[in-house]
Amino acid sequence: MAGIPVLTAEGDSIAQAWENALVRLYTLGCDVKTQYDKPDDPPSKDATMIVTVADPLAEPMIHRDFPGGFEELQEYVMEVCEGIKDHCVRDPSDPADTRWE
Repeated sequence: MAGIPVLTAEGDSIAQAWENALVRLYTLGCDVKTQYDKPDDPPSKDATMIVTVADPLAEPMIHRDFPGGFEELQEYVMEVCEGIKDHCVRDPSDPADTRWE
């Protein structure tokens, strides 16, 4: 049966599981073209991924190849934990509001 594969990855820490998931995606994921790809870009990879982390509190929690830098990571943590960008979210009852959905 053709389609998007369902892959599994595991690791002792979040960073190790993330890296293992990327390796599995690269080697076993299916090639797809997306609306973000330029005509000369290679296809993107896609899969449904099930990731198991044995010890989520084990270090390292962040992989050294985390996209972005420490500033982006801190901003992400503050958004998830403290909602620092909640003021940017659109009011669904206001059709004229053009902020984020």
